[in-house]
Amino acid sequence: MLTSFTYRSLSSLSVRRTIKYPLWNSANIRTTYSNEFTKNELLRRYNTEHSSTYFDQFRYLRHVKDAPTVPLSFGLLGLVPFAAVPLYMYSTGIYLPDLAFTQLAYSASILSYIGGIRWGTLLEESNDWKKYTYSILPSIAAWFALLMPGRWSIVWALTSLQGFAFYDVTRPGYPLWFKGLRVLLTAASSLTLLATLILSFVLPKKEATTNNAKRTM
Repeated sequence: MLTSFTYRSLSSLSVRRTIKYPLWNSANIRTTYSNEFTKNELLRRYNTEHSSTYFDQFRYLRHVKDAPTVPLSFGLLGLVPFAAVPLYMYSTGIYLPDLAFTQLAYSASILSYIGGIRWGTLLEESNDWKKYTYSILPSIAAWFALLMPGRWSIVWALTSLQGFAFYDVTRPGYPLWFKGLRVLLTAASSLTLLATLILSFVLPKKEATTNNAKRTM
């Protein structure tokens, strides 16, 4: 079923284009717009109206298949450092604080990278304090993750990844394939952090050898 919305300008009725938006229920919105209603504006309205709850973001997973090969490949390879830590500790039957700290440090670097992506989308915009402030928050969250004691550092990193991902995919500025990839990678990395957290309770713990691991893990 196609639902049509038409936006017209009295001064430019002849300039018209059509774009389609895939919805969770496989329906499409066909939007005809003039040069007064740009594609970005329509995307902003669409994303604002159709993203509100936590589980809404998972509908973007259907667009992962449209992701270009290069970002998809690098994104999936980026999960290896996340997954390797709990898999290794589970296979050895020992919780290793030093190894867990490497996963935490990697999580912090990913959080900083996430903020850099948002900053990059703002380069062509005017000075917007709110948007630029948000773009540096993931880096600050990463710093706090490295400062927090014990298992709270893992919990903080996990919730930060989830929180910033939810905020980003419910805002305009990113293509649908990127939102789907972001949801997929965030869910996978969060599960590995959760696995490490669980293993810290159920496996015997080896004494940490580095000061950072002793303080945070």
